[in-house]
Amino acid sequence: MAGVTISGLAGSPEINIRSGPNTGYQRLFKAAVGVTGLTVLDVQPDDKGQTASQNNKLYQWFKLRFADGKEGWARDDLLTLEAGDWSAFGYGTLAAPTVAFKLERQKTQVVPAGPDRIRKAAFAITATFEGGGYATYQNYDKGIVSYGRFQFTLASGSLFSVLERYLATSNTPIAADLRGYLPRVRAREESLRGDVRFKELLIQAAGEQAMKDAQDAVATAKYWDDVQSLSIKPRNIQTALGQALIFDMAINHGARHDMLGLAEEAVGIKPPKSPVPDLATEKKLIAALAQIRRDRLYRLADKNNLPGLKVRGDFWVTLTQGGDWDLLGDASGNLNVKGRMVQVRNP
Repeated sequence: MAGVTISGLAGSPEINIRSGPNTGYQRLFKAAVGVTGLTVLDVQPDDKGQTASQNNKLYQWFKLRFADGKEGWARDDLLTLEAGDWSAFGYGTLAAPTVAFKLERQKTQVVPAGPDRIRKAAFAITATFEGGGYATYQNYDKGIVSYGRFQFTLASGSLFSVLERYLATSNTPIAADLRGYLPRVRAREESLRGDVRFKELLIQAAGEQAMKDAQDAVATAKYWDDVQSLSIKPRNIQTALGQALIFDMAINHGARHDMLGLAEEAVGIKPPKSPVPDLATEKKLIAALAQIRRDRLYRLADKNNLPGLKVRGDFWVTLTQGGDWDLLGDASGNLNVKGRMVQVRNP
């Protein structure tokens, strides 16, 4: 996506960068006129409804990321948009650099704010690596039966949790048939590995919203919430990318792997599991974590002849290098995950 240049107002060498989309928000720092190539993270109308005195036009505010990692909001009359595709933020395609205030912004999809959007984006990415869909099924490894977008297994008991939650809300004939299997699933009977009818029912149930909701609810309670309390909140990890990577690693390696500790050691965070002091340090930590995890996946791939592991490791390293810390994706809000376009802006 094209970048932004700070053009400012006549006679002023700097502009204020604020903590929110209105002049009433705290000034975080000043930025020099002429700084160019800034990344746009978000665009929002002035949240106090402030308009320009000359034409009563509502100001728009741009959340910008600077080269040193700092982020903050600047008003549209102080910014020039470089030529390129700005459709993701409601400005269409620009043939030449244009002051943002001179443009009419069209309505765009609102990027859901807060942890729910981050969780859904993380789920969408990790599900692609884990098998893809709610109906994904396999029965050839130590999990005995693995099912769903996060491969809930019979052996671990997570498949029972999914079925129990699904059966609590579904009254379809499929649910009625699966209810008869519940005691065997609770007992983790290995004979279910070869039960063709059980497989068919699970795949059919995945077409119901009740099953999709059950899978997402169990993934949230058993994995997302666990990794938040164990790894993310103690370190005060704020970036969407950081939270999504840590979740993906917990699904792939277990929540209590040693790689976060190794990353903390690599960037000099002491004591371990302590809050990162600032955003710049967090980004260094997450970049180191992605690299350590990539190196481990490469070793496993070579040892076990599983080249697909390298794709997963490369994906996260590339993402940190590209700087998409808010997981906004491309102009359409998509990320390319294993050749599949995954919506992360409005997952």
